[in-house]
Amino acid sequence: MQKTLIVFMLTLLTSASVAQTYTNGQVKEDLQYLIGSIEEFVPALYRYNPDFKEKADAIVRAVENDISVLAYFSSVSKIVSLANEGHFNLGDWADVAHKGFVDNTYKYMPLSVKVIGDRMFVWINSANSEELQRGDEILSINGRASADVIASMLPYIPSDGHIETYQLKSLTMGFPWMYYLYVEQPETFAIEYKRQGQRSTVTIEALTREGWMTNYQRRKPAAPEEEPDIRQVYEWEIKESLAVLKLKDFSRSLVEKYDLEASKLYKEIFGQLQTAQVSNLIIDLRDNTGGRNEFADDLIPFIMKEAGKGLFKTTESWKGKKKDYSLPKIDKLAFKGNIYALVNGRTYSAGAEVARYLKEYGKAVVIGEETGTRHEGFAAGSTQSIVLPNSDIRIGIPRYHLGFPPSSSQKTSNRGLLPDHEVSYTIEDLMDEKGLEMEVALGLIK
Repeated sequence: MQKTLIVFMLTLLTSASVAQTYTNGQVKEDLQYLIGSIEEFVPALYRYNPDFKEKADAIVRAVENDISVLAYFSSVSKIVSLANEGHFNLGDWADVAHKGFVDNTYKYMPLSVKVIGDRMFVWINSANSEELQRGDEILSINGRASADVIASMLPYIPSDGHIETYQLKSLTMGFPWMYYLYVEQPETFAIEYKRQGQRSTVTIEALTREGWMTNYQRRKPAAPEEEPDIRQVYEWEIKESLAVLKLKDFSRSLVEKYDLEASKLYKEIFGQLQTAQVSNLIIDLRDNTGGRNEFADDLIPFIMKEAGKGLFKTTESWKGKKKDYSLPKIDKLAFKGNIYALVNGRTYSAGAEVARYLKEYGKAVVIGEETGTRHEGFAAGSTQSIVLPNSDIRIGIPRYHLGFPPSSSQKTSNRGLLPDHEVSYTIEDLMDEKGLEMEVALGLIK
């Protein structure tokens, strides 16, 4: 009886949270406040998005009735995404739209997936049913084709410019809860899937986070825990005339934890490269989502192939204050050999800056996917936090713009750095843990 009562109460809480509504006037007030704040704090907004206000106002006009929390949050997300800047923060786990995930009142899809283009594959099955296996292709969910599901979710995911690689990576990382927020909140999911050419359908129950974790912990293989060390930030090795430098993460917390100074680190690394007479250098930036900007800027003197004059970057604040950064002198330890840069859609922010500098000043061969940050400039560096008046949802707005001079190697608008050698993964490649970018680089070197 007690267990039945608890389940009943949780159901009521979930229903109450999702059913909570905002009036037409409240929604419009919050959305107009959000639009005005984006216009105030995002430098260069209209440089890249001349129709931002027109499109955002259309979303406001489309609100005609009282709407639920999740419909409200969907409108907020769409307007943020129209700014075409990826450094926004869209709420937090304690706000009215998200707290149901944490307090176990939301029931959502107990599957993690890999999104590859317009296709979707099972990765981790935390459902009560164990029928679905890693690598099964999801053809449809509740009768809706996977390609349509993916396309319907992308407009809610903030990203720089028109860079889909970053959106697809974000969707892979957050698909279950994004599906709940932006698509539907059913009690069950009819999953049509394909395995080895055979089509089948299975129905799985929506689960709370607690139910998810119980099944996940029960099924996951035991693995030894590794003590975190400086390899969270970078690691490198030299093998004869080849060196591989993996720059993984420039986040402030890790940089401060290991007391790293960018210029000193690069001086040590490039000094050893010179001593070892390395002729080929692979710099792996895959999944480096950035952090401390000096880890991008301070690399330039060590990878420049020729002396240059002029600017390599200009910053502009939300108040219109600008600062120019001139190209540095070539360091005596500058690498003279061939450079290969490995990138993907989560090579982002300062990580993508490094990739840009390697291409522009180090004449690097770029291998992988389009990077996740706009090649000609992006908003980041500092965040203005606003609170929407009627929901108390907190939005973080990037308020500095980093602009770069015209590229000598790429003429694009609202796109990331495009690779010289594009790499595409299959689900089989992912399951076999292949590193296709590294394979291409080693092939080019040989």
